Amino acid sequence: MTKLSDQTLRMINQLPKDVRAKVDGVIRTHVSACLKNGSPVENLDRLFIEAVEVIRMEEKFPEPKMDYLHEVEPFRRYEQYSSPRDL
Repeated sequence: MTKLSDQTLRMINQLPKDVRAKVDGVIRTHVSACLKNGSPVENLDRLFIEAVEVIRMEEKFPEPKMDYLHEVEPFRRYEQYSSPRDL
């Protein structure tokens, strides 16, 4: 593995603990996916920077919450096609 640059280390150390934990989760997920697929883990600096960007975007634009019951399926009605000849 390659070493992180001083600038990236400074950026990581300035993050709050909760954000750093989320970034760590993103990085662990990415690295485990790379190892599972046999892909090399390239450029750790870029990986950390992108993980921080992802977390900031998720905080700024959270996933919308759907207010519906998962157990209940909506009513659907499928009309059969009738050709003009049939009419």
